[in-house]
Amino acid sequence: MMTTTNNLRLRRILDLSPVILLAVLLAVFSAADPRVISTQSLINIVSQATPVAVLALGALIVLLTAGIDLSAGVGVAFCAVLIATLIDSGLGLPAALVIALVVMLLVGLVNGLVIALLRIPPFVTTLATMVALQGATLGVASKGVLVLREPALKFIGIERTLGIPNVIFATLAIILVAAVLMRRSAFGLRTYALGSDAAAAELAGIPVTRHFILVYCASGLFVFLTAFIMISRVPVVTPNIGGTSLLLDAIAAAVLGGTSIFGGRGTVWGAVVGALIVSLLTTALRIFGTDPSSLELYKGAIIIAALLADAAMTHAKARLVEASR
Repeated sequence: MMTTTNNLRLRRILDLSPVILLAVLLAVFSAADPRVISTQSLINIVSQATPVAVLALGALIVLLTAGIDLSAGVGVAFCAVLIATLIDSGLGLPAALVIALVVMLLVGLVNGLVIALLRIPPFVTTLATMVALQGATLGVASKGVLVLREPALKFIGIERTLGIPNVIFATLAIILVAAVLMRRSAFGLRTYALGSDAAAAELAGIPVTRHFILVYCASGLFVFLTAFIMISRVPVVTPNIGGTSLLLDAIAAAVLGGTSIFGGRGTVWGAVVGALIVSLLTTALRIFGTDPSSLELYKGAIIIAALLADAAMTHAKARLVEASR
């Protein structure tokens, strides 16, 4: 009985490891330079984490099925440029957002159909989509740089309420909806089931093919939401917005938050904590005077460390499950 209790406690500690890591990093960085935990710095860290957190939610859903969407980062750039171009052509913000949303859902639908029906690996499928979206982004961005002056975007991304940027409240609303979706809806429960054992899920009556398609459509939805968050925070839209760097941050956030690349394990709140860790690391490195060209190197090292930690946690939890039997 004592051994079982200890195993349960250890498993809970492993589940809380992202929060523990965040707390440790805050303590270490604040000891190195108190500016890291100043009120304004903390607000900036949370604000800068918002687009990463939203895209990480899309990465979470795909990773839960042991898949990956490499087109998500470039998809954000394409979606942002598309919205800006439509508005610049005289279309109103609501219509531009609806068109962009439909387009990104179609991109997700194409990815899902190719992966689910043609059985082409997600890596290959979404890599091809990424290349196609890169070309489409350059084609749509004929003017190169566009400046958005929409009051609604300014209100959400720049203005503040009670000293807190409104973009944080908007992102929190997205996170809460995503948390309910993944824990209280059939979509979320089926996604976890597919990631844990697709064959067993199919035997249980889950429409596996249709659900894989829905998963990549959901990824397209979060790409759209990320683009919306980004153009509200930075009204100057260029083809370089988002891209591979944002994708790496999102994947790192999801994995640092406890999402397994092997599928079946991960939480919305874990991905959010992971986004805060990525933002904290980026902000701290800048405060410490790190060369901007070295930031990507550190991010790559973080992803590798996260993958190693993920493999170690999966092995540790498997041993605990066996020990508790």
